[in-house]
Amino acid sequence: MGSTQSFWKNVKQFVKRAGLCGMPLFLFACASTPAQQTTASDNAEPSSEQIETQSRQELANTDTANLPLTPELIYYILTAEIAGQRGEMGVAVDLYQRAAELVDSPELASRSAQVATFSRNQQRINRALERWIEVDPGDADVYIMQAPFLMLDGDYDGVVKAVDNALALEPDKAKVYLDRISENLSEMADPEQALSTLEQLQLFKQNHPAAHFAYARMAAFYKDYNKALATLDPLLAAAQNEDYLVLKAEILQRTNRADEGLNLLAKAAKHEDASNELRFTYGKLLGESGQIEEAREIFDALHAENPNNRDVLFALGLLALEEKNGQEAKSYFSQLLKVGDPTQQAAYFMGLAEELNGNIDAALVWYASVPAQSHRFDAAQTQYINLLAERGQIDKAREHLKLMRHEQPRRALQFYLFEAGFLREQSLPQAAFDLLTEALEQYPQNNEVLYSRAMVAESLDKLDVLEADLRMILAKEPDNAQALNALGYTLTDRTDRHQEALQLINKALQIKPGDPFYLDSLGWVYYRLGDLEKAEKYLREAIQIQPDVEFIAHLGEVLWEQGKKDEAMQVWQQGIKQDSDNKLLRETMRRYGK
Repeated sequence: MGSTQSFWKNVKQFVKRAGLCGMPLFLFACASTPAQQTTASDNAEPSSEQIETQSRQELANTDTANLPLTPELIYYILTAEIAGQRGEMGVAVDLYQRAAELVDSPELASRSAQVATFSRNQQRINRALERWIEVDPGDADVYIMQAPFLMLDGDYDGVVKAVDNALALEPDKAKVYLDRISENLSEMADPEQALSTLEQLQLFKQNHPAAHFAYARMAAFYKDYNKALATLDPLLAAAQNEDYLVLKAEILQRTNRADEGLNLLAKAAKHEDASNELRFTYGKLLGESGQIEEAREIFDALHAENPNNRDVLFALGLLALEEKNGQEAKSYFSQLLKVGDPTQQAAYFMGLAEELNGNIDAALVWYASVPAQSHRFDAAQTQYINLLAERGQIDKAREHLKLMRHEQPRRALQFYLFEAGFLREQSLPQAAFDLLTEALEQYPQNNEVLYSRAMVAESLDKLDVLEADLRMILAKEPDNAQALNALGYTLTDRTDRHQEALQLINKALQIKPGDPFYLDSLGWVYYRLGDLEKAEKYLREAIQIQPDVEFIAHLGEVLWEQGKKDEAMQVWQQGIKQDSDNKLLRETMRRYGK
């Protein structure tokens, strides 16, 4: 695969955030996802006068024509609003519920339900929604609002009933409602349940195109492409709808039928009435197929028509990065920052652009400015630390990671493990060992920390620590195949306890049959036991599944010891072609004078 194609394949990871409803734009969609709700600029509590004014405004926004504005009703509403402003959501919900039960007001019941959702209390939410349905059974929105809470209860028959009610009441909103329910299902249900729920809808049984399209998109989301195409093709046969074309092209691209996908969109994208979404998707597919110039032509045209379109700015910035044009990438991402970057990604890509421009100080600033809530945060931290390492500023990198542990205590364990891996890469195993020992003081008997320290201990010849850590894991999880294999391999490679190692490795393979790493370990223990035929057999099996260079190094050694020196050299040469700098392979060949 060429570098251009590789970029467009991997770039999905740069922007991958789109949910089910964003699938047609899954490459660039997150450049235009809604921004999070804004919060107050300070934490000052509003005055009682401000709260009362706002509360009265809430009441004014409610249809009061049929409301008996009794002192009791006004008291409940105003006090509920004040409680809500002060963060006392339970009080606010209960007071609004009392108000909603005093009068048969759809508006008041709706407000009560909306407030109830902020409490995250399932019982209160259900009660408020039931009251809303009771006073206004003809409002379709309440049923759509009710559906995700029914999902939380596992009541999918109730979900079907609620959605059917909404669709019957508002047939013109079928697409909007199906999109919302599909999004809820994709987040809360397993694939089988999600698809089954859509199949049970009356609209689906009546072969309504919107319901079948929602089903096809859901199937594609879960990578059941055969089912998605089987549902989508009849829709396309009946109407060349752009949404159908886009989804099918996306599926063809994902199933290695890119040319078919491009051909499907090519004619439609060049039509004068083609939507921007279809043209955008066509440009994206061109980019993923390595046709960068053709993709740029489409995105340039879209940019000329709407210079502030976030998705297009994002796409052009990525194209510039692919072409190693840091200045151009910087220009597009700067513009994206000006028009608004709701998904908070632009800073990360500005860092990449400045790296290309050789402005490392600027790149460090951009990486450091990526907010913790951005899904580029981890990638930005990695880039930041790596740049410091390249400058030899290891202490500064470690200080930064220590700061991250304090600023984000919920992710402190992740930063401990990240730093330990970083130190190992920098050939500082003792520092990594000491750090993981510190981590174990805060996270006693944590399996991830124990396993990581065991691996570092091996490189420091602390085999007693390695064995103790791995056995601590196995005491809690006797069927932890990874720990079984690691201990078995170490015992056979670094000690003479080969029979004990054989038992451990065999148990790991019973738990995960066919794992290539465990097969390599099994081959290696038989080699240590002197059974070269079995050693060769299992090592070849491992390589057939995954031609890892270290497996190749082991097989070459076994072949050499069998007197098959020419074949051993051929195997080792295969390994050199894959990774000429592999330490184990080089050391093995050096021991045999090669």
